[in-house]
Amino acid sequence: MLRSTTVQADSLAAHNKLSRPSLLANAAPRAPAFQWAVLHNWLYFLSLGLSVPNLPRVISSIVNPDGSSGVSPASILLSGNVEAVDKMLTFLGVGFLSALSDIKGRKALMAWSALGFGITCLIQATTRSVGMLYLADLIDGISSCMYPVCMAFVTDASPVDKRVINLGIFQGLSIGGAFILAFPLGGVLGKQLGPRVPVLLGAAVQLLNLLLILFVTPESNTRAMRAGRKLDLREANPLGALRKLFGGKSAPLLRAASRTFFLVTLARGVLDAQFTNYALYRFGWGPQESGPLLVLVGLMLAVAPRLVVPRLGIGRSVLYGSLLFAAGQLATAFAPTPAAFVLAIFVSAVGCACIPALVAIIAEQGGPGERGALLGGLGSLTELCGALGNPLYSRLFAYFISDAAPLKLPGAHFIAAAIFLLMACVSSLSFSRTI
Repeated sequence: MLRSTTVQADSLAAHNKLSRPSLLANAAPRAPAFQWAVLHNWLYFLSLGLSVPNLPRVISSIVNPDGSSGVSPASILLSGNVEAVDKMLTFLGVGFLSALSDIKGRKALMAWSALGFGITCLIQATTRSVGMLYLADLIDGISSCMYPVCMAFVTDASPVDKRVINLGIFQGLSIGGAFILAFPLGGVLGKQLGPRVPVLLGAAVQLLNLLLILFVTPESNTRAMRAGRKLDLREANPLGALRKLFGGKSAPLLRAASRTFFLVTLARGVLDAQFTNYALYRFGWGPQESGPLLVLVGLMLAVAPRLVVPRLGIGRSVLYGSLLFAAGQLATAFAPTPAAFVLAIFVSAVGCACIPALVAIIAEQGGPGERGALLGGLGSLTELCGALGNPLYSRLFAYFISDAAPLKLPGAHFIAAAIFLLMACVSSLSFSRTI
């Protein structure tokens, strides 16, 4: 009996040894490189950077009676209205599209976003009609999901211990890196060839982006990862996406991290809303002077997480990063010289390491089949912060440089951002020292 058992054991061991290559052959495929997401988001923001400095002139040429590209009350009003259409539709749809990437794969939704933005740029570059401008932003609004879906790609493709660093690299290189090239190139082309040419080039870039996504880029959210997943329409909408982040059924860590992300993102919006106007008002800087400073912010988003997170850990990176960010915003508000202003922005940029750390914490609260939905919720939250922050910071800036203000305080909007960041520090205390 003992001999029989020994023979069976030897036979089983031999079988396992022979089968090992077969088992390895059937192992799960290696995750794709996260740099694919960097590439596609970079191309997306390259088109955006080509469009941003030129689209207002295109709009002016359509609405101004003389066909000129100068700023006018009518062009300002139309620019605000079409942008409102885009923001509202993005807020309504980005959570659904990102959640859909959990079911259909990241590539499908990245392709949809590239296609939509390419059509948007093509219409804007060729139309002479106000109605077509609204159509262009409608298409943009219902297809805008590249950024959160690419973030989900990064989390799919990154080991847990590298996720924060990779998200920081992704944000810094794909956004800041795109604008380094796009802003000066768009400005030169717009001046030499007219404002429509850079916008048309943006459409061509998105055609290239679409083809690369469809025929070259690997899928990070494989069929095995998506197996059994179904789209829950109760969550794949703006209210559902926010409820997933903040609802009573959410884990306490997810709620606390989402609350902190909301406050940090609301504060960061001050750079988007009034940075250029503030630099012009305080120091007489145009795009040539302020552009490199915005590039610095983008580059520090890539570098700071690599330097900060390994030394502090992910939780303390949120706490101390938001605190440093607050200090930078206060310094920006009171910077008396251009050199002090640059240093303050640099401090703020380093503090921005808290953002990819928060994204990584939130992404970890869902499995591979839920990351798109969670990050889509962050996309909805980011759009909401933009809708709240833009008018708030604009009004603060306008009031405190007006004659109606009891004292001249041009940096009041940066002080408000610092207050939001201090609130974020308090919010992060519940988790920053335990993870």
